[in-house]
Amino acid sequence: MASIGHPLLGDPVYGRSGKTHGKLLKELQFQRQALHAAELGFVHPVTKHRLSFASAMPPDMQELFNRLGV
Repeated sequence: MASIGHPLLGDPVYGRSGKTHGKLLKELQFQRQALHAAELGFVHPVTKHRLSFASAMPPDMQELFNRLGV
């Protein structure tokens, strides 16, 4: 994502935390990339059935988003 100008918050290699975000990440003990897929889908290669999976946002990421005002 960083290569297209959208670094991930919490990415220790390519992300940009800055003072404000870095402080918040430490305060919340958020120690991972802020990346979540609410829904994924694909066509099964053998059965050709469409499969889809949904997942609620994890509580730690929801708290991060709340604090960021997202």
